[in-house]
Amino acid sequence: MKTLSSLKLETVCQLKEVQIEEAALDAQLLITHVLEINPVDYAIEGDLLIDDKSLTEIQRLVDLRLSRMPMSQIFGDKEFWSLNFKVTKDTLTPRPDSETLIEACLKEINNPKAKLRILDMGTGTGCLLLTLLSEFPNAKGLGTDISEKALSVAKENAKNLSLLKRADFQISNWTKNLADQDKFDIIISNPPYIGLVEKESLSPEVRDHEPDTALFSGPEGLNDYRLIADQVFTHLKPDGLIIIEVGHTQADNVKEIFISSGFNNITVYKDLGHRNRCLVIRQ
Repeated sequence: MKTLSSLKLETVCQLKEVQIEEAALDAQLLITHVLEINPVDYAIEGDLLIDDKSLTEIQRLVDLRLSRMPMSQIFGDKEFWSLNFKVTKDTLTPRPDSETLIEACLKEINNPKAKLRILDMGTGTGCLLLTLLSEFPNAKGLGTDISEKALSVAKENAKNLSLLKRADFQISNWTKNLADQDKFDIIISNPPYIGLVEKESLSPEVRDHEPDTALFSGPEGLNDYRLIADQVFTHLKPDGLIIIEVGHTQADNVKEIFISSGFNNITVYKDLGHRNRCLVIRQ
């Protein structure tokens, strides 16, 4: 057996040895998860004795983190817009930056009762589509992805959030498998936008544990924007809007791609770090 105080010190040291920046926070989350104690008790109950069974389970989780597995995959879920989403190795972890797309949509469509049809391309966990459906109770939506495994996760999240009756899911490379008559008020997407030249500079959590198909898009990270810009017009209703995430240095390049495809009404939204994070595009 060990005391909580000695366990905390040992765990933080292990995590720091592999250059995990938030070692203290990760140690707290892993230990409190197994012991089922709150952060206050974690801070003050240093003499608490930890039994061997709990120590073994804590070390199992710590070993996963030492392999640089993301915390979201260790726990199997991640909060996004105050909703909880299942996460696996087959999906991107929902990130706070992507909440900018939700904020932009709510600002552009200032009517919570709107009867919208929403398309989420590359849906992954379904976090964008399902969050919008939670905000617009009269809306229905379709999530597409090229990964059957990702779609399975999205369906499970829809069920867990009691949104499955208003959400459909379909295998598709962007809009390729959609019928021409499928039209949407909102087309939203967080596409792959990292250039292959950046791969080795990424953190191991991203590079080694998240799906390449959801991360990388050609040498400069722009290939999928070109595909999307070529395809979406057919599926956008009159006065509909496209909301698309961009890398914080890519806004100008992505704007030019959509302008070349005939879209001229484009607004840039910034994330909480005041970086360009998404484009809202109208016909």
